[in-house]
Amino acid sequence: MFTDEQFRILLAYLDRPWDGFRKVRRGVKKRVRRHMEELGCTTMDSYIREMERRPEVRAECERRLMVTISRFFRDRQLWQVLKERLLPDLANRCQAPIRIWSAGCACGEEPYSLAMVWNSLPDSPALQLLATDADVQCLHRAQAGVYGRSSLREVPDDIRTLFFDPKRGGRQFQIKPRLLTPIFWRRHQLIDRPPQGPFHAILLRNNLLTYHQGPPLQAAFERILTVLTPGGYLVVGSHEKPPISSFALMRDEKCPWVYQLTKNASR
Repeated sequence: MFTDEQFRILLAYLDRPWDGFRKVRRGVKKRVRRHMEELGCTTMDSYIREMERRPEVRAECERRLMVTISRFFRDRQLWQVLKERLLPDLANRCQAPIRIWSAGCACGEEPYSLAMVWNSLPDSPALQLLATDADVQCLHRAQAGVYGRSSLREVPDDIRTLFFDPKRGGRQFQIKPRLLTPIFWRRHQLIDRPPQGPFHAILLRNNLLTYHQGPPLQAAFERILTVLTPGGYLVVGSHEKPPISSFALMRDEKCPWVYQLTKNASR
């Protein structure tokens, strides 16, 4: 049996936080246990020795630690703030094209939601929307644009009618891509060097800040902020808090998971 204590040992070895994985550990442990069985590892010690001996084993283990839970318009308050204040501010203040990065986009619900909101803005300038994730299978699903009912439970009826076609008797829904700003999909691991910026906004929600810790988190977070333009917005998850960094971030008073990079940011 794969116990919580064994899972804690694995997370400590990979410098991952227990608190981040605690609520989702059941599914993650199941995927890791299958990997151990495929390798013939019967103990956590033998599994860790395999990772130390073979880098590809560690890479596969970290892939199985990925959590891809998402849905359209997750955290409704945030999307109201984006629609009513932040995106119009970027549209009015910044030179087109407006560049936004959905970092760790899972199966595409977040970037598609963003494209729908942008589409609803009057006289909106050109948008370049980059969506990245480390999981190639997630990116393939995102590009296919087919989702079950559970992913759409927070989508208003008028948005569903405008941007989705029902499939399989209404059990699934297909994105209407012709109505949306094109999205550029790319494979990217958040702890690696970020895509080429600058970006006017970065959505970094429910991924890096939840499932990493220590020096790897700090270094990755600093690198990500280097591609956020001064005055641009960083959006994190509703239960996440950015680490202290050498960049000056001002927390939004009305939406606490939005931060603005001030012009006096320094390396």
